[in-house]
Amino acid sequence: MLRPDEFEQLVARRLGLSGAAVTADSRLHADLGLDSFRLLDLCLFVAELGTDISEANWLEIETIGELYGGYRAGQAADAASSTPRAATRAAVSGDPARAIEAGENPASMPVPAPCLAGRFLRLMPVLPSSTPFLYELAVTPDVGFRWRYRGSVPSYPQFEQELWQGVLTQFVIESVETGRPVGHAICYNPEFTLGFAYVGAAVSADYTGSGLAVEALNLFVRYIFDIWPFRKLYFELPEFNYPQFSGADRANAAGGALELEGRLRGHDYYHGRYWDRLILAAYPEHLDRLTGRAAGH
Repeated sequence: MLRPDEFEQLVARRLGLSGAAVTADSRLHADLGLDSFRLLDLCLFVAELGTDISEANWLEIETIGELYGGYRAGQAADAASSTPRAATRAAVSGDPARAIEAGENPASMPVPAPCLAGRFLRLMPVLPSSTPFLYELAVTPDVGFRWRYRGSVPSYPQFEQELWQGVLTQFVIESVETGRPVGHAICYNPEFTLGFAYVGAAVSADYTGSGLAVEALNLFVRYIFDIWPFRKLYFELPEFNYPQFSGADRANAAGGALELEGRLRGHDYYHGRYWDRLILAAYPEHLDRLTGRAAGH
């Protein structure tokens, strides 16, 4: 088991920060400035150290010291178990890489279904019973000003009528651990002749800033590229949403997954000022970078 100082040094190296900047009291948001992509990468990094942090525990972690506490608790649980956690993980069925290692011909294997579930979140079909949750998400003050109606409150019948307007596909984002809906992912305005479409996602306020939404976004983008022959997918967002995506912008990190390809000056109004609208693009060849070093479903 790592000592606290060893853990802090490893975290600093993973994040590309000075070791002196990472202490037990360092807050993930306020002090280290981690965006959603780097937060998920940090969470999966702890998993690489042999500790599975539950979704509920991750949502409560605010400091490096609390993160170390989760790591230490997981290590103690593994030590108390007669079977190492890694040994209990089932092999991935239909994985071509595993087939090659086993000397099999991947071409002879059944084509696997799209992956719609991650470690923390999964994508579920939008059913009529989903509409009340999606409406609440769209109009709740903590989320609505960032999402589809940008703070306006449509009537419920209007929302139902417009739910599939211009939408190619959409999913409810659901917690694997609790089974409750926590977000919404949509692909809209497809241009099949030119090979692009737009995507967007929103999650409940208690998941905002946790980084877990990136996992669902990664699943959703991969699904779209698997099903339709798009060249790229656009994320269109007001500039005040950009900090959540900045860690994946190739302008900020050479290994980023997103390209900033457009800026509409003073396009959106919020809180007493006009904001630029940014257009970021995801390409299929850069998907492995969407969730940082731990990507790869």
